[in-house]
Amino acid sequence: MAVTITMNAKNLVPKGEKLFEEGMASDGVFVVLKGKGMLVNTNLCIPVVAGDFLGIWDMTAGSYLTSCVATEELTVYALPAKTIADLQTILEGNKEYGGRIQLVLGRIITELSVRLNCYRHEENTLPDVIAELYRQYCARCKAEGIRAAELPKAGKETLDSFELPARLDYYLEAAKIPADIQKSYFSCSTKVAFHHMEEQAGLICKLFAECDRLGEFLRRRGSVLMNGGADNLFFYFCALEEKSGTADTKKAAALLRDVAEKKLDELEALFAKCAGEAFAAYRKRRAARMQEDATESAGEEPCENALEQILSYADVSEEMAVEYTGLVKKFAALEDKNSTEDGIRRLRKKLADGFYQLYESVFKKAYGQEAAELPLPVRLFLEYGFLDETLISRTQLLELEKLIEEPVTTESAGCHIFTMWEWLTWVYEGKREPSKNEFDQEYSEMLRELRKSGQISEEEEKARLQDYEKRLHYEIQNLFRYNHRLVNGLPNTFVPFLYEDLLGGSPERTFLPKATVLAAVDRIRSVDYSVFYREFLYMNKELGIEKEYYMAEILPDIILFPTVGSKSVLWQEISCRHRDTPGRFLLPAFAEALVDDLLIRVCGRYRWELCRTIQGTSWNNIQIKSLTSEYTDYLMYYKKNRDISEERKERIKAQLQKGKNNYAEVFVMDYEMWMKSEVNGAMKLNKVAREIMATYCPFHAKIRARLAQQPPFEEAMARYRRENAKKLRETELHHHALTKNGIELPQELLDTYDYYRNH
Repeated sequence: MAVTITMNAKNLVPKGEKLFEEGMASDGVFVVLKGKGMLVNTNLCIPVVAGDFLGIWDMTAGSYLTSCVATEELTVYALPAKTIADLQTILEGNKEYGGRIQLVLGRIITELSVRLNCYRHEENTLPDVIAELYRQYCARCKAEGIRAAELPKAGKETLDSFELPARLDYYLEAAKIPADIQKSYFSCSTKVAFHHMEEQAGLICKLFAECDRLGEFLRRRGSVLMNGGADNLFFYFCALEEKSGTADTKKAAALLRDVAEKKLDELEALFAKCAGEAFAAYRKRRAARMQEDATESAGEEPCENALEQILSYADVSEEMAVEYTGLVKKFAALEDKNSTEDGIRRLRKKLADGFYQLYESVFKKAYGQEAAELPLPVRLFLEYGFLDETLISRTQLLELEKLIEEPVTTESAGCHIFTMWEWLTWVYEGKREPSKNEFDQEYSEMLRELRKSGQISEEEEKARLQDYEKRLHYEIQNLFRYNHRLVNGLPNTFVPFLYEDLLGGSPERTFLPKATVLAAVDRIRSVDYSVFYREFLYMNKELGIEKEYYMAEILPDIILFPTVGSKSVLWQEISCRHRDTPGRFLLPAFAEALVDDLLIRVCGRYRWELCRTIQGTSWNNIQIKSLTSEYTDYLMYYKKNRDISEERKERIKAQLQKGKNNYAEVFVMDYEMWMKSEVNGAMKLNKVAREIMATYCPFHAKIRARLAQQPPFEEAMARYRRENAKKLRETELHHHALTKNGIELPQELLDTYDYYRNH
């Protein structure tokens, strides 16, 4: 967290603390009076020295592009400024700042240019190196009669070209002008100084963005050489050296491995020079691989005695270790692991009780460590629920090991996708509040109930709210444990760890990578474009805006549970009763259903529950039009509806029976048909249901234009077109009234206008 800053005053930033943090809304210009620091984000690291002016380019972006960390105690003077225009006011009050700021901006542009050139050089060489290494590997395997391991990521990936900003050379040259001349010149005219600063700030933002883009590209490509699992060139070369039968191939494989290691060293050196975050610490992993080779040749494997390794790592009591090992062995010996006999049900319950206790212990021990540094069985346990090599086949184990990758972040995509391990880390660190429990209570509400019933005191309630270990335990016992069996879809025979029959063959076949889930979310958004949009109230007294409404897209948090499953779960449509928070979707890490089908079902439930939450007690009041009120009215009175044929009425009756008279479940069934069949022109819904769907779950404009050629769809979409046109006119009138009064429209309102106009 950043330190608290007092504006128009001197502030001390202790060594190791942050003046500001990446992603925070920019709110000031900071003059460094004394000390040193670093501007850092994942892919950039720039020194801060006395005399620097910080925060200027961040105002152009609207938020801090980096964190500023004090490498020794910093003394800064803070000036309030939220937009680049505020800089002109600062200059008018301090004309000597003009020249001093120019020197700083020139140095930053030069620093960024140096890093950009380094990244661009590596971008031009690394893909060729990877492609050539893989080509030689495949050729050697073919010569030896060995099947080459597939590595799709080894293909030559390229980035879109980036044109250097037209004025970059100009400002690089300007930065070379002697300091005294720059100070004298730019201190003479506030307007001249501000014009240069405004242009330089925009240029710096572009350079930051391009360095980030190239840095992420190089990290992604570098992981093909070596990553935290076994799916990389370095490991393939080691395996080839071990399996080959000729001295020439062994020598060639060793040379290829040396080339890969040299390139890895170069990448580590590049990121050490240019970036705030090192290229992943794989040295231990490389050494471990060599040790694994020696170990495997002696008949041992990294996952041998996996349960013993996991129990030992967790530091559980000897009594628990012995007891749980016995339970697992008893389960492994069962001929029918899906039996519902009382004795076996009790065994499964004991196994589940021990599993979540063990998971919590392992998580606490692993917290803060690099994923690649964890013992392989421990990481497989945290990621996928793997417990012991005796429970699954040798082939399944090898595939699981191959699936292990370096942690992939999806934050930049807006839709955060977590493994269970990553999700618990966010809860443990306070980045997300604990989830609701099965009684629909938030964590704070649950504690309040305990206090009211006298089970805890007021002091205990306050302490538990801030106790991250208690929050972690609560999340494991409520979200994780309760939903684990729901996501699995077989509650009567569920055990929380992987075993051969549960995997049902190849883990690779059912595995859900984050990229696959993200692509499925994007496909749904391209059809049901408004599914994650919500309406909010906008007020800004400073701009003179008293009350306006705007639309914003709030993408969900998606949590991948370590199990094989066929169900998706909507656990929360919002968090902490705040309407601007993401929903929580739960999916299995190994899906026995198509990911699009899983997400369409959960999105249907999300639409229903979000509408209920927003409408409150009026959710089923037909006098207040909404998705839930109209659908409830339709299902309650379908027998009397003359727009529905007798045949269709029988289908609705069957749907209600299948959904156990739960209107939400019937809506989800219809939403599936809407998204999978009606979108292609196949009329599966009746006239009434189609009109409600077309009004509240409209297709994207391109799809509507295609379907409008069919009269039933044209008729169904007529109401949506009328209401959307009305919204667009109202928005135009409101915006016209604001601009007429000299108010500059904020981005939220501009985006809302585009939302109604373009969709």
